Amino acid sequence: MPLSDHLPASALRAIDRVRTRLYMQSIRSPTQEYVRRNGFVVQAGPFAGLRYREELQAAPGDLVAKLLGTYERELHGVVAEWIAAGHEHVIDVGCAEGYYAVGFATTMAQTTVHAFDIDALARGRCGELAQLNGVTKRVRLAGMCEPATLEAFPAQGVALLSDCEGYERVLLDPEAAPKLRGWPILVELHEFLDASITQTIGQRFAETHVVELIDGEDRAADGLEELSFTSPRRRAALLGERRPGRMRWAHLRPR
Repeated sequence: MPLSDHLPASALRAIDRVRTRLYMQSIRSPTQEYVRRNGFVVQAGPFAGLRYREELQAAPGDLVAKLLGTYERELHGVVAEWIAAGHEHVIDVGCAEGYYAVGFATTMAQTTVHAFDIDALARGRCGELAQLNGVTKRVRLAGMCEPATLEAFPAQGVALLSDCEGYERVLLDPEAAPKLRGWPILVELHEFLDASITQTIGQRFAETHVVELIDGEDRAADGLEELSFTSPRRRAALLGERRPGRMRWAHLRPR
């Protein structure tokens, strides 16, 4: 039985913070070595060429996966689809340091990216990453995003990316934000915090969207030459993206 079935979300987040701290300690040295060898430019994937700031070396625990281009590779097809579509607006809720927000801005020259995060430090890092990559004018930073915030956007030409640590239950409510019914949406489902979220999202959008569930893949067996300098255990940790458990996403395509 998953922890989310019998522990409150506050306790689950506290456990995740402890796990994150231990994880960061374990990958500090191999992360520094990877950067020394390969630098701060994303090597592959849909955002290849994206430049990172040295100050982020000690920030996101998934830095090496992002720089290698393996980060959330399960979503690369969806990301490529959005880039090809050239949406006028991309909304990124839970933008963190800006991997997706700035990545979309650098690959979609006519798109305005609206990057939301309640963490002021994350917003600052996202702004710095946008400046480094020359897209400051098209990355608009903001704090809280609510259903009413979404309703202020156009009905068409908008794609929504949601990674907001369980808040997706509140945010992705087409009754509160009817414009969601016409947008493509990609949402990380935090099932370790909310065991019923996948069913809830599926039910809410069943009539208006084709709902595709995307399961996370195991990275442990990846034998990347760039990580040959470290042990298999550390390699698996660097590629594991600091996950608290099995991850799943829902890609919602309007019918």
